[in-house]
Amino acid sequence: MLILLIAAALALPVPPQAAPDKAAAAPGGETAAPAGSSAPPGPGARVSVPSGDDGIEIASANAGTVRTPSSDAAWGGVRAGAAERVADYELTATLDPDRHTVEGHERLTWTNRSERPIHSLYFHLYLNAFESSGSTFFTEMVRYGSFRSGVKTEKGEYGFSELKAVLQKGKALRWSFVHPDGGPATDHTVVQVDLDEPVLPHATAVLEIDFHDQLPRLVARTGYFEKFHLVAQWFPKLGVLELPGERGATTPRWNCHEMHLNSEFYADFGNYKAQITLPKTYRFGSVGEETAPPRETPQGVVHTVAQDDVHDFAFTAWDQFAPPLEGTARNGRVKVITLYPPEMPEAGRLAHQSTIDAIEYFSSTLGEYPYRQVTCVVPPHNATEAAGMEYETFFTSLGALAHETQLALVRFVTVHEFGHGYFMGMLASNEFEEPFLDEGLNEFWDSRFMQPITLSAPVLDRLGIHTPPLRWFDLERLGGTARFQADPIAGNSWDRWSSGSYGLVYARTALVFHDLGVLMDGPNAEKGPAKDGTFIARAFREYFRRWHHRHPSTADFQKTLEDVAADRAPIVHEWFEKQVYDRTPIDDRIEKLESTEVLPDKGMVGRTEVGEEARDKSADDARAAFSKAHPDDKDHGPFPFRTVVQVRRYAFGVPQRLVVTFADGTVETVRFPAGERWHRYVFDKPVKATSAQLDPEGQWLLDLNKLDDGRMREPAKLAARRWTLEASAWTQLVLSFLGAL
Repeated sequence: MLILLIAAALALPVPPQAAPDKAAAAPGGETAAPAGSSAPPGPGARVSVPSGDDGIEIASANAGTVRTPSSDAAWGGVRAGAAERVADYELTATLDPDRHTVEGHERLTWTNRSERPIHSLYFHLYLNAFESSGSTFFTEMVRYGSFRSGVKTEKGEYGFSELKAVLQKGKALRWSFVHPDGGPATDHTVVQVDLDEPVLPHATAVLEIDFHDQLPRLVARTGYFEKFHLVAQWFPKLGVLELPGERGATTPRWNCHEMHLNSEFYADFGNYKAQITLPKTYRFGSVGEETAPPRETPQGVVHTVAQDDVHDFAFTAWDQFAPPLEGTARNGRVKVITLYPPEMPEAGRLAHQSTIDAIEYFSSTLGEYPYRQVTCVVPPHNATEAAGMEYETFFTSLGALAHETQLALVRFVTVHEFGHGYFMGMLASNEFEEPFLDEGLNEFWDSRFMQPITLSAPVLDRLGIHTPPLRWFDLERLGGTARFQADPIAGNSWDRWSSGSYGLVYARTALVFHDLGVLMDGPNAEKGPAKDGTFIARAFREYFRRWHHRHPSTADFQKTLEDVAADRAPIVHEWFEKQVYDRTPIDDRIEKLESTEVLPDKGMVGRTEVGEEARDKSADDARAAFSKAHPDDKDHGPFPFRTVVQVRRYAFGVPQRLVVTFADGTVETVRFPAGERWHRYVFDKPVKATSAQLDPEGQWLLDLNKLDDGRMREPAKLAARRWTLEASAWTQLVLSFLGAL
């Protein structure tokens, strides 16, 4: 999904225009009552609802963060190479780019991994999220606000997926819509198919499915704009049967959620083969690689593609793509293809090179990229809702013209969407229930890659308004820190206070694991691309090694990090409790900085009583003598200075460094331990202090306000004067312009 920088542009709630509901079930099917409660349970224990004749449960709306680690044998154990192939798809489809329809056929081969016979299968029909205002997707859009850029669906722009036939060994099967999350009865994004013959333990079933798609106008992730098409989530896709010891399951359990506004996807690994027919003038890109030359037929040009060990398939088609850019990565082992609109050559070239760079980066820091081809797509103007979407070996970046800041975003979006090929793709966590494991961890790893790059505002610079450059993690701070956050980063994607609260899954996760690296590696932790020696680098590599081509949970991720931490595992455990499962802020401040003279004592000094008046007169004489002897020295005096720095902690404690700088250039560095709520530091020096600074390297990014981490003994007026003068000059310019009208 597109990064927070763009997703944060969510508008206020705008109800979509209503469209007539299509029939509750296609021919051969019937409408079923909701399988879940209309009022989903609140946070707490995971609840499932029984479903089907076999009594196997299906995860309900309260399913979310998993706190119990999976067994070592989950999904076939640690993978040396290929995934455990559960669901294989052979897809045949013909795209009509004028009517925006797909006529499709699917041959599904599914293996029952459980010890129980399976009588019913559950499929996602994601396109039905766009069929009417009665879908779960659109009802949540009214509740939470428009999706991303807020494109509305107008009359004639709705989309749907219709089952025409579902066969098992030539026999037609009955099917019905179900609502495992307690969504409206008018939602048709999950369908239960009752088998004619049960699938016995460890046996396979083959289903033949005919379906028809009406693609929606691009408002979220999939659809068309004019003749450009991103065809994603377009075929009936099987849910996941989770077994005991996998993601907290204690009995076999189906995981097949409705299509929610902010959630994405979850599916089994398998092998995919596809034959896609397009008009002759259209360029084509997809998951996988073409296994035969395009073949002309009376219906159009047939593109034959295949990809093993993935869990989804998507493609793009447009008759206006520029000639594709081609290159390689990893010493020629991985082919890179970039499709882009001819009016955006700079974005195309940058996305192409960024893809190559991302392959090298992720391969060297997490694990070798196993696929032989990657296709990057830069969508055209007005198709922005196709931007920032990810599928294994295939993703969309962002279109932009030759503007410096826009092109910087193109690079980040490209790296981010390719990175999903690791976190969403090969690690394949459940994006419905634990979105931070994909969006957030990916955002963190991408930001490490982008850290050497800074963002500026060149337009303002040309106008004479100079802004400081932003590091990439500073940009994440803009969206990831707040005092009273409604939700932690853990949890499912729909049970959130707001779309903005869901957005914290991106930026706050990046900050949480950046700061965990600081906690484990100290203030000199590597800020840029991961190095071998850092805790975070070692932990993420081990996480990928253990869990690629499986489906790890939050508990599996936590256990991996604790194992890598070894005897420091309790630190990681507490961090997860405070910052992953909860949203405890960090807020350390310097409350006071002052330097005062240490005058001679008064009272009985020796055997002579010295009164306050006599002591003060003696001090004045000493100051006058010193000033006469040193007329230009404002930092020393005849007496030493006592500097007091008071620091206070208002939230969760992290170990801090306090650096106090004195007028003679000397520096004192002391510790503010994590367990203290406040501390008063006293320094006796011959000179005054000039400044005090907590966290001088700016490492603790979760801190709510970095401005109160530092304090000057005397206010620095230069910056205020500069901004005042610039504001005054601009005001005079505007007034002069208005006076000339």
